[in-house]
Amino acid sequence: MKLASPLLCFLLGGGMLLAGCSMAPKLGGVTVSIAGIRPAGAAAGHDRAILTLRFTSENVNAIAFSASTHKLYLNGSYVGKAESDQPIGLQPLVSVTQDVTVIFENPAVVRQAMATHDRPPASYRLESVLRFFDNEEKFQFKSQSDGSLSLQALEGTVR
Repeated sequence: MKLASPLLCFLLGGGMLLAGCSMAPKLGGVTVSIAGIRPAGAAAGHDRAILTLRFTSENVNAIAFSASTHKLYLNGSYVGKAESDQPIGLQPLVSVTQDVTVIFENPAVVRQAMATHDRPPASYRLESVLRFFDNEEKFQFKSQSDGSLSLQALEGTVR
């Protein structure tokens, strides 16, 4: 009986070690927020804008994301989506910015948010999915942020 206990402990410990190696890496403390918005330009169309996103990492290890998708909500209503296949690298405990093009799938919400008399900043919610690879396995990290956003720069461009 004494021989079975150490052997059983060894097998269980080895199994847990192997299971731990195959799990997705633990990742947390990454926030994506909106640093600014501006028109995409007449050539891009009136249904687009450039979002400057701020990626903030509270991790102690460097992280590299290969692509990202961002859904934008203004005053609680869905507005549109931005996708980027540009990689972004985050050093430990830093913030970096990246410009992405958001396509307004619901421009009426943007017009409504800009139509108020005193033009206060609109409240936004940004739902982001960041994709990365680890040992040729694809993983996703989800982030959500809330804040306020001035739409004044879009005046006269969203139709």
